Amino acid sequence: MNILVFGKNGFLASKLKSNFHKKNIRAKFIGSNDIDLTKKNSAKKLKKYNKKYFIIFLSALTPDKGKDEKTFLKNILMITNLFEYLSAKNIEHFLYISSDAVYNLNQIRINNYTTPSPSDLYGLMHLSRENICSFNILKKNLTILRPTIVYGKGDTHNSYGPNRFIGQLKNNQNIKIFGKGLDLRDHLYVNDLIKIISKAISKKISGTYNVASGNSYKFIEVVKKIRKLTKKKINVEYIKVNNEPTKRYFNISQTKKIFKINFTNLSLGLKKYLNKL
Repeated sequence: MNILVFGKNGFLASKLKSNFHKKNIRAKFIGSNDIDLTKKNSAKKLKKYNKKYFIIFLSALTPDKGKDEKTFLKNILMITNLFEYLSAKNIEHFLYISSDAVYNLNQIRINNYTTPSPSDLYGLMHLSRENICSFNILKKNLTILRPTIVYGKGDTHNSYGPNRFIGQLKNNQNIKIFGKGLDLRDHLYVNDLIKIISKAISKKISGTYNVASGNSYKFIEVVKKIRKLTKKKINVEYIKVNNEPTKRYFNISQTKKIFKINFTNLSLGLKKYLNKL
């Protein structure tokens, strides 16, 4: 199998590269320095790839890079230029990494059949990309994964939650949480997402799936778990907010059944994360 991975230096790409190395799986990782998919002249380099490929698309400008219309358009250009210059006949299977941002925060209980309803440009971008993929790829050859908040060593986005909290702890800073830390979220250990991607490749599993642990915690509970594991004095700084706490739960029974995976519980995931620092 010829594997092309778009995304080379990010959090997931580095983990996937390590996983492939351990399993002796050969794959070509393509970064923006190799092919800048936001520019047509650079995207034309894709024409040289004329075999059958399993495509894994990780490339995206994440919210820490911008949440404006300019960033939205660049992200859309990446996927449209890919399909313009990489012939559909050369795509054996396509795996797109989306996000649970395709749902809005009023959607509290989510399963694989919940209708997406993004509330910001980042979520709309991922949903638009999903639709563009569906337009260009046969349903049986397309896998869309919608992971929730991903945490683990090597995070490059400083995302709010375990990644940011542990980063602040490592730098001897106060852990800063919004409100009283009562917002409820699911947190996905990065190695579990890598396992899902690996199974999607080996089994060519098609369809659209939410990827989460299936257990949600308040952010203050996450901090308490980190405190218990490190046995360090942790100073918490509360940032005042005007909004009411929000909740999100995932029913991932179908995802577990299809991929035959048990997800890492938060305490164990945090322990593994902290042991690698």
